[in-house]
Amino acid sequence: MKGIKKYLDTRQQLFDDAGIQPEAITVSTTGPVKRVHYLRLGSGIPLILIHGGGSNSTEWINILKPLSEKYHLYVVDRPGSGLTDFFDYRNVDIIQHSKDFINSFMDAVHLKEATFLAQSMGAFFLLNFAQSHPERISSLICIGAPAGINNYIPVPLRCMGTPFLNRILVNTFFRPTTGNIRKLYENLFVADVSQIPEVYFEHCSYHQQLPGWADSFFSLLENALTIQGWKGKYYLGNKLHRLKIPVNFIWGEKDAFERPETGFTKVSVISQYRFEVVKDAGHCPWIDKPRECIQLIEEMLKPQVQQINHSVKEPMGT
Repeated sequence: MKGIKKYLDTRQQLFDDAGIQPEAITVSTTGPVKRVHYLRLGSGIPLILIHGGGSNSTEWINILKPLSEKYHLYVVDRPGSGLTDFFDYRNVDIIQHSKDFINSFMDAVHLKEATFLAQSMGAFFLLNFAQSHPERISSLICIGAPAGINNYIPVPLRCMGTPFLNRILVNTFFRPTTGNIRKLYENLFVADVSQIPEVYFEHCSYHQQLPGWADSFFSLLENALTIQGWKGKYYLGNKLHRLKIPVNFIWGEKDAFERPETGFTKVSVISQYRFEVVKDAGHCPWIDKPRECIQLIEEMLKPQVQQINHSVKEPMGT
């Protein structure tokens, strides 16, 4: 329990520094995991945030306050991450799992429809969900290169997805120390690591020491990856044309997972899309350039906000 306390203490410090005090809620679902943890704050149209890879809901910390001033945020921990239940991804169809997870979470929090902001593996979950349940999505934003639309995966993650090797690395090069996590962010996730406060890396290190995190994360990577890269059966690059709803993309100019030039070519098969590049930003562009990303998110969601405001003002019987 000591590790959980340190995780919660550093999370609270991040909340305090950001000037927010979200509700921390655990809800029961009928989906892949029984208990899902999420942060709730703000008011307005519902906006569900789904984090990437081995991260958790706190990865959005530097944009939660401005977003909460216009939207009702549901900042979820994916299965096996944060304070959501542990999950063993071995022998699991991750595509069906991602659909079931989002669908059951929306049911549990009584949302028939919502807007979404998702990153990397979170965007993989969301793009799968969008193909099966477009009626539940008001608007969709993928920020950073979505997992699954490129076969290439950076070498460190391929190593983490290799059985036995990952168990060695987690006790050596990838040990959950603030220094190792800072290097990972510098090499894979951001363009300028100096902008990230030390307490954030401390929080990430305690997150990786939570009971069940390593087994959950490694089993996810072992299922999705090979030493060569992303598994073909989970490849989304040839399925994007099936999306029948508008999709918005915010892409870091220096994204280590896929550069915007090739990313744009792939997403251009979607019938309705918007593709914006954030200069001097990496795989987590909102960490590098929060103001630019907030502006783009608000622009992308503006038509929906205007539609809702118009319907509220519409006289009865018209």
